Amino acid sequence: MTELSESKRRPRKAYLAARQALLNLLNTEFSEGDQIPAERELSVLLGISRMTLRKITDELVTGGILERRGNQGTWLTETTIERPLTQAIEHGISKITELNGAVPGSRLIYFQEAQASSRIAALLKIQAGDPLVMIKRLRLADGEPFCLETSYLPRAIIPELTAEMLEQNGSLYRLLAENYGVLGVSDEGTLRVTIMNEEEQALLNAQPNSPALVYRGVIADRFHQPVEYLVSVNHPQRVTFRISHGTPRPAQQV
Repeated sequence: MTELSESKRRPRKAYLAARQALLNLLNTEFSEGDQIPAERELSVLLGISRMTLRKITDELVTGGILERRGNQGTWLTETTIERPLTQAIEHGISKITELNGAVPGSRLIYFQEAQASSRIAALLKIQAGDPLVMIKRLRLADGEPFCLETSYLPRAIIPELTAEMLEQNGSLYRLLAENYGVLGVSDEGTLRVTIMNEEEQALLNAQPNSPALVYRGVIADRFHQPVEYLVSVNHPQRVTFRISHGTPRPAQQV
C-alpha cells in the first residue's frame, strides 16, 4: 500500500470512529424525541471538529435518525409506532396503529397460491408441497409505510379466501375468525436485526443498506395447531418494540 492510499484511509477510519462515538452517545444517553446538545458542546464532548460533527449529523438527518427543527436545534427522531412484544393476538397491526394515535392503512402487494417448502411445512405442521396462501401487505400509519408483512397460511383452513375478500374486510384475523372459525391464541417467534433488501427499501422508503427489525413467528390456535407463519419487516426509525413484564397481583382475601 502506498503512502497516498494509506493517508486516504486514515481520515475515513477516523470519521467512522467519530460517527460510531456519536451513535453510542445517542443510544445510551438519550431517548427518542430528546433534543441533543448543541454542536459546540457535542464536538468538545466527542473530541472532534465541528466540521466533522456537522457532516456526521447531516448524514444521520438524511438517514432519519436525527431531525432538525428550524432554529430550535436537533432532535432524535420519534418512532411512529410502538409495538408490544407481548400482545393479544386479536390486536392486529391496524388496532396497534390506532392505539398509537395514527390512522391505519394497508396496501396489498400480492396474494398468491404456493406450495409449502419443507421449512414452512415444518413450521405449520403440514406436509411439504401442501397448498399455501402467501399474502404480502405494506402497513401504513397516517399514510407512511412502517412495516412489510408476509403471511403464510395453509390453504386447507381458508379454502375460499380471496384477495378481494381481504381488501374489502381489511383485517385478516377478523376474516379468519368470522368466516372460518379460526382463532389465533398464541404467538411464538424471534426478533432480529437484518439489512433490508432492495424491495424492502423501496416499499418502506428506506435508505440503501438500512437495517430492519424483523419478526418471524408462528401463530397457533387453542389446539396448538399453527394457523399462520408471519414475517414482519419493521422500519427501525418508525417502529419500536416495547417489552413489559407484570408482577402478579396477590390474591384478595374473601
